[in-house]
Amino acid sequence: MQYCTACQKAIATIVVMDLTEGSVSGSQHVCAACAEQLGLTPPKQQKFSSEMLEDLLGGLKDSKEQEAKRPPSLESCPGCGMSPNDFRQKGRLGCPRCYEAFRHELMPLLQRIHEAQSHSGRLPCVLPEADAATDDLGPDLTELRQRLEDAVRGELYEEAAQLRDELRRAERGETS
Repeated sequence: MQYCTACQKAIATIVVMDLTEGSVSGSQHVCAACAEQLGLTPPKQQKFSSEMLEDLLGGLKDSKEQEAKRPPSLESCPGCGMSPNDFRQKGRLGCPRCYEAFRHELMPLLQRIHEAQSHSGRLPCVLPEADAATDDLGPDLTELRQRLEDAVRGELYEEAAQLRDELRRAERGETS
């Protein structure tokens, strides 16, 4: 139990830490009354007024109306049998066909969570020519991994190191 460093009378309930270049350089322990006098406490919370409550309830009413305007959903996913209620409860889909079955529910959800309805990730769009090139790399990578595993099992560590480096270059798309 620590007493307030300002008044030295009350028990401190707030700790104020001084940060210098990301590390704590000092701290003060103050009581609520002293913290308020020093301007260290957040502003008092507003109490709910009847207007605030009406706004909140009005928003709920609007969301119910929007839900009623949605197109009727399928009874369940044709692939796995998951219903819209199952999806809402679990928060995850059951199979790849669920994406299409629950599309009308997923699109607003994606917009709200990710602020977009389409993915623009780290990698550029794969063109058909590039897609064929990646198909050619597939067996080579698998073969390299297998050779690396065999070298490690056979305790051929120098060969394994060379294969490891070659595999890393191949995964990055570099040619040797």
